[in-house]
Amino acid sequence: MQIAIAAFVAGAGWLFSIHALAELPPLLFLGSRFVIAGLLIGLLARFATFAELGRAVRLLPGALAFAVAMMAWIFGLKQTTNPGVAAFISSTGNLLVPVFGLLFFGWPVGRALWISIAVALAGMGLLFLGPGARVEAAHLYFVVSALLWAASIALVKRNSAEVGAVAVAAIQLVVAGVLILAVSLLVEQMPAAVPSIETWGWFLASILVSTCLRFVLQFRGQQLISAARASVIMCCEPVWVLVFALAFLGTPLGLSQILGCVVIFLAMICQVALPSRSAA
Repeated sequence: MQIAIAAFVAGAGWLFSIHALAELPPLLFLGSRFVIAGLLIGLLARFATFAELGRAVRLLPGALAFAVAMMAWIFGLKQTTNPGVAAFISSTGNLLVPVFGLLFFGWPVGRALWISIAVALAGMGLLFLGPGARVEAAHLYFVVSALLWAASIALVKRNSAEVGAVAVAAIQLVVAGVLILAVSLLVEQMPAAVPSIETWGWFLASILVSTCLRFVLQFRGQQLISAARASVIMCCEPVWVLVFALAFLGTPLGLSQILGCVVIFLAMICQVALPSRSAA
């Protein structure tokens, strides 16, 4: 139940972010969100011990990849006309984690993974077929984000064995947030006017609901059920994004795009359901 709620609020986070970006610069919004959420998660978990903080140095490459992945994601979100399609493109990053593990660390990868990736690629092809479907610059941002997200997860999995899961989340968020804020100071202009109360509400919802609550529920839920079952449930995140985009944003979706989303979803389910030799 906790994992299901985590997938729901993660999907809602896309909607919160879209509304917050109406008045906030993308990198300022994202960096502030991560730093504040990371500190809150750390305080909730009594933060990391000094020993964990010392060992966390090896997490920095993963945090850097995560920061760049999230910058690509927020730029794509700012520009996309179809968040539902974007969410399914981003979700393919989860399939690629073992591939980067193979490239970086020689993890064994089973045939099931390659089948899932082939199915997901077919699904992505369907997303851009049919009337009204087109490739946007935002889609390229989401592809880059998915690749870097996969690389970051592989790096974290490799180097986080001696650091608690909640501490990893807190450290990753704070480090990535600081890096993103540094880039924001260099390339973005601060808002000319103070954002509205409504925008601040979306900003707080992004921090408290779609970041803090999501991670707390996800970590607690993962302690109660198997990793495979948790992964299947979290695959519902892009489905919720699609539902929210249709219900609240009125985003049109053609038959070919619906089929593409279904195929990508099935690829993710197969990746965690079929036997695999991946070390991930």
